[in-house]
Amino acid sequence: EVSGISKRFGPTVALEDVSLVVHSGRVLALIGENGAGKSTLLKTLSGAHRADSGEMSLEGHHFKPSGPIEAREDGIAIVYQELTLAPELSVEDNVMLGRSGTGAGTLLRRKQRSAVTDALQRVGLEHLSPTARTGDQSVATQQLIEVARALVSGAKIILFDEPTSSLPAADVDRLFSIIENLRERGLAIIYISHFLEE
Repeated sequence: EVSGISKRFGPTVALEDVSLVVHSGRVLALIGENGAGKSTLLKTLSGAHRADSGEMSLEGHHFKPSGPIEAREDGIAIVYQELTLAPELSVEDNVMLGRSGTGAGTLLRRKQRSAVTDALQRVGLEHLSPTARTGDQSVATQQLIEVARALVSGAKIILFDEPTSSLPAADVDRLFSIIENLRERGLAIIYISHFLEE
């Protein structure tokens, strides 16, 4: 729940007195023109920005992440319009990027591989080898790798910041199908777009 969130960048008011509630198993869509503050709101929810005023709560508890890592640990993950993957790394290494507890031990690597394989399956990438080079994959596949990373982190809420802006129609339909599947599994989704038809 977000109540009365405001954010300024110098004289520019990016958010003013914004309130919203998102529930498990629901998709909340936010639509508006470029510059309306949609991305700023998501960056505030994900810990990338600090609100100037207002309150946030997560599952009934006060929520004020010190940064994106803390927000991710609390169960909020974001999939940005611009991909944040390392193209030279494997799919598995990208899915696990930023996770604590990764290492070279055989048992740890086997457990990690199992978690990555499960996450890839949940986003419809069961055919994709975890050892494949990320940069060799299509933009749509890389976006789903980002969603898999959110799932591995234990996300309860996934924020999508205009994810279809660079996707062809067939991949947009596939992404919507994945989002519906995540919703059915009880995740909360906040989806930003400036396309009313979405």
